[in-house]
Amino acid sequence: MSVAPGNSGVNSEQATVLVVDDDHDMVSALHDILRQAGYRALSANSGHEALVIVKRETPDVLISDLRMAGMSGHGLQAELKRIAPDLPVIIITAFGSIQTAVESMKLGAFDYITKPFSNGELLLIVSRALENRDLRDEVKRLRIELARNHGLENIIAASPKMTALLSKLAQVADSSVSVLITGESGTGKDLLARALHFLSPRRSGPFVPVNCAAIPESLIESELFGHLRGAFTDAKQSKIGLFVAASHGTLFLDEIGEMPPSVQAKLLRVIEDKRVRPLGATGETTVDVRVIAATNADLEKAVADGRFRSDLFYRIATVTMAVPPLRDRPEDIPLLVKHFLVRAGAEAGKAPPEPDAQTMEYLTRYRWPGNIRELQNAIQQAVLLCSSARITRGDLPSRITGDHHSPARLEELASRRMALEEVEREYARAVLASVNGHRGEAAAILGVDRKTLARKLEDPS
Repeated sequence: MSVAPGNSGVNSEQATVLVVDDDHDMVSALHDILRQAGYRALSANSGHEALVIVKRETPDVLISDLRMAGMSGHGLQAELKRIAPDLPVIIITAFGSIQTAVESMKLGAFDYITKPFSNGELLLIVSRALENRDLRDEVKRLRIELARNHGLENIIAASPKMTALLSKLAQVADSSVSVLITGESGTGKDLLARALHFLSPRRSGPFVPVNCAAIPESLIESELFGHLRGAFTDAKQSKIGLFVAASHGTLFLDEIGEMPPSVQAKLLRVIEDKRVRPLGATGETTVDVRVIAATNADLEKAVADGRFRSDLFYRIATVTMAVPPLRDRPEDIPLLVKHFLVRAGAEAGKAPPEPDAQTMEYLTRYRWPGNIRELQNAIQQAVLLCSSARITRGDLPSRITGDHHSPARLEELASRRMALEEVEREYARAVLASVNGHRGEAAAILGVDRKTLARKLEDPS
């Protein structure tokens, strides 16, 4: 091995590399190579000395000989797993074998290099170890950020009903039991599902949401369980299912009440057996997935009516969390209004305006059939329409202030000799326009389902 300066092309901002070997000449040579490449090099002549330095200096990479008097390289690795599990370790040895390489990797070595090796080879491995460390640190940072953005602190609540619900959520987050979240449309069931995931030991795994109502019945089985190429007419290539995609994480089945009966039995089997068989496959794949489901429907009534399997219901509802509608948590409305004002102001590129006293009274008195989603939409409209630093009654949607059924407006409709069906159609269209064409939200505001809304919007002429 030459001791001429190597060139890794990387100067990792004076990254610290600790070299461990009971051969003083080898330590000196590696020390020189690393310093000439721009690294800060530390030296130790035994495993025990290395452990003292690791605790004191926290190096970025450790290079250790395998065979040393006293504590071996593998013995040092075992100790490092306990006191510095994230420290990348590179093992070097003159007695390379598959067995020692495998053992080194099992103990968590980043890489394994056999003597003799070139300076460039060593420096390239050190550079890769630093890049890997930086990547893991970034992933860790992003996971912390995700947990912060999707944890309980992101859920705005002060009402007794919501604080009790959040306390229950924190209690079950650490387990892997299935959770069923119930509540009206727009109450924030998806936020609770994400909080459950990011508060759980599965936070480092994927969170995979799927809206069961948005997938055609003919495709939902393939979406959930996957398929092999040629399994059906349009299967041009193989596709992994959402259960496999969510492995070691959480699968969020939103609007599970809309799941076709033909798929419910297969879903139950996958949840119970933790094995999934893609369409067209003969073998099964083991999956480790936590299932969180949500619905705005009455599943117990659906079970009684024979539209939802009772065994599947009891499997997904190990723990049930009922989210109260916004009208039952009035203490939360001022907090949510403030939150949405700041967000809408940022999106509009202006300082968030403040609602005047009368406007705030309308906001707290309104029943919010569309719940939090409707409130957010109303605040967005108010911020866009507001021409001053104060939001007034005229900036709010007319359904909130009652202007759509004022005496003058009712007299106008009466003067047009409109049939009740026509009045309903005009009102339904006005509500739909006020929520930017979102039919689900409009249906919630009107207190009807989507099919009924569609019928009311139809013009018989």
